[in-house]
Amino acid sequence: MKQTRALMEGAILISLFAIITLLVVYVPVIGTILLFALPLPMILYTIRHGLKLGIWMGAVSLPVVFIVGSFNGLIVAFMSACAGIAMGHFFKRKEPGHAIISGALIYMLSIVFYFVISIQFLGINIIDEAMTQYRQSLDMVETVAKQSGNAGQFEKQLKLMEEQLGIVQYLFPTAIVMVGVIFSFLSYLIAKPLLRRFSPDIPNLKPFRELKFPQSVVVLYLIIVMLSFLPLEKGQMLYSIALNGEFILGFLIFIQGLSFIFFYCHKKQYPKAAVVIAVILGFVHPVFMAAIRILGVLDMGFHIRNKVK
Repeated sequence: MKQTRALMEGAILISLFAIITLLVVYVPVIGTILLFALPLPMILYTIRHGLKLGIWMGAVSLPVVFIVGSFNGLIVAFMSACAGIAMGHFFKRKEPGHAIISGALIYMLSIVFYFVISIQFLGINIIDEAMTQYRQSLDMVETVAKQSGNAGQFEKQLKLMEEQLGIVQYLFPTAIVMVGVIFSFLSYLIAKPLLRRFSPDIPNLKPFRELKFPQSVVVLYLIIVMLSFLPLEKGQMLYSIALNGEFILGFLIFIQGLSFIFFYCHKKQYPKAAVVIAVILGFVHPVFMAAIRILGVLDMGFHIRNKVK
């Protein structure tokens, strides 16, 4: 009876998974939103029937998706199926935080895998293609500026954009991390209402004000900052490590600082407007961003929230 029920649910959810994949591939506007909902069938099935059957469902769903959705559908389905199975496994263990982390890691590994495949077998370097298109756009802007007689006005801006372009091409690892985390978190937000209905005993994430990264983040950040003082040249491995490490770890420290502000305002019972203003200023003004990072370092390194009364 249980096996029959599992097979019936698997067939229904595989059909749903294939339909969502088709919408993601062939209906761009709706598909962009549904992309984050694509792991849902795998999440629900893995929660109800366990990791082993969840993997079997994922394996069976891929040929179905390939038949109805072509190779493009298979690419999207593989990434979402793996993420959904991993997230469902940790949701079943009542660990929503680990579910988001595992989903983010799966998304990151999938992007890296696709990137390697595109270079090795298709001969397409996504980064080089994007940089080439961006440079062509800059050349067009420069040409239009010269024809209109405003070349001098745009010269400094174009040089600045070219310098930024030289840095951006080394930030691909940072982009992968950010995309993985965002995809996983949005998948969690979309899955949350259904999780409440089918598995009401799954706990909520801890409030943002209780977020606490380990002290090792500060230590690694200090090491990265010291690396940045070395005479590193573009193209070197250490240059890429230092650049991406500074962005990623600096962002984590910034998030920790925001968490402390949320904690402090909650403790002191300040109005929510104070928190909103702090967040906006932190994102738009570099001085406030630096101040929030300092709070993050102090919170992780010296546990200053323990001294708030």
